[in-house]
Amino acid sequence: MRLRNFRMEENFTLRIRFLLNLLLITATLGTPFSPGRVAAQTESAASTAVNNNSLSLGHLLNEARERNPEIRAAERKWTAMRARIKPAGTLEDPQVALQAMYAPYPPFKNALSNERAITVSQMFEFPGKLGLMSSMAAKEADMSQADYERVILRVLTEVKRTYYTLFHIDYDLVVNQENRELMQQFTEIANVKYATGMGMQPDVLKAQTESSMLLNDSLMLAQERISMVAMLNALLDRPRETLVPTITEHPAFEPFVFNLDSLVQEAYSTRPELNNMKAMAEMYRLSGSLARREYFPNFMLSYTHRKMPDGLNWDAMVSFNLPLYFWRKENLRVQEADANYQMAQASLESMRNMVRAEVESAFRKFEQAGRSVELFQNAIIPQAQQSLLANRAAYENNRVDFLMLLDSQRVLRDTRLAWHQALADYGTRFAELEYAVGKRLGRVE
Repeated sequence: MRLRNFRMEENFTLRIRFLLNLLLITATLGTPFSPGRVAAQTESAASTAVNNNSLSLGHLLNEARERNPEIRAAERKWTAMRARIKPAGTLEDPQVALQAMYAPYPPFKNALSNERAITVSQMFEFPGKLGLMSSMAAKEADMSQADYERVILRVLTEVKRTYYTLFHIDYDLVVNQENRELMQQFTEIANVKYATGMGMQPDVLKAQTESSMLLNDSLMLAQERISMVAMLNALLDRPRETLVPTITEHPAFEPFVFNLDSLVQEAYSTRPELNNMKAMAEMYRLSGSLARREYFPNFMLSYTHRKMPDGLNWDAMVSFNLPLYFWRKENLRVQEADANYQMAQASLESMRNMVRAEVESAFRKFEQAGRSVELFQNAIIPQAQQSLLANRAAYENNRVDFLMLLDSQRVLRDTRLAWHQALADYGTRFAELEYAVGKRLGRVE
């Protein structure tokens, strides 16, 4: 009888201890999954990022513009092409000739004491040729400028993609750490319930297994972050060992409303590839005009000052070339220029079709990304939070098993990660839409 009473007292003591531990753990668990905590956390992180001057997208983009080697190379090429414009429209250097009559031997000994002549000559292109040459060089410079702008757009888009990937990885690591702490708490609950005879040992093992899986996920995320940091350092021309701080700046979700037709029209005027081809087509058109001017001769003007025994004489001469073999040269040059112009026009039209398709594709993906973010924020995450709270309360009251609690926790974790991935995708899709249009759209970076 005394043994039975002792066991009843021991069970009663264990139940009291279990209830006390359960209350303590419930108080600990109440905060992480209360409604609205995710938004509050991200707002706090964004405030901290601004105050601590941590990694921000705007700073990265400015650094890329200044430091990226590919951008600097494209800029130097553009500068070099601009330097060709004036020389292309400038006359050839004049020629000076000195002629000594009856030159003695050895040469140059008293050569100027006898009759001599000094001639100055200047070649003049047929009117209009130099202007066309200068305009063609200017169009080549415009092509280099378009290439420079294209490189900037592409590099900045890559920086944005890398930034948003790091943004998601860093958040994933935070969520992973939170879930590892949560699984530790679940393990304690399972241990207490198992010790009091109200739970089963498999529940403890499941919690420990889940913790180990979360640890493995954190190691994989850390390795992926190293790869993204290497990519970012390469884009910014930083030393390989440069550390990249954790991204705490939370990109604000700003729903934008764009008109597809307006975006396509903007792309037609701003997309660097189209501007490059427009400049190329214009250059070939000018080359056709120049080829037709080759049917007309160039002129050489010469002026000669002669010293003769009876005094000084002055001579002037004009000469010009005869494009006598025009059917072998000028005709074919005109055909080449016309063919190049037609090729450039066809390529331009093809590129316009490609740009329209790229803008529409980027626009649809951006719209879908925005709808996904809104769906996660307004429906999916609150539902997952409420499901976990309900299952936790039911598990504490022995109405559901541990597997159900573990599954609801996993669903919330995956939902939060999916929501954050949707945010990162939204930023990436917006960057891709800007690239497709060829200009910045609405955001100040």
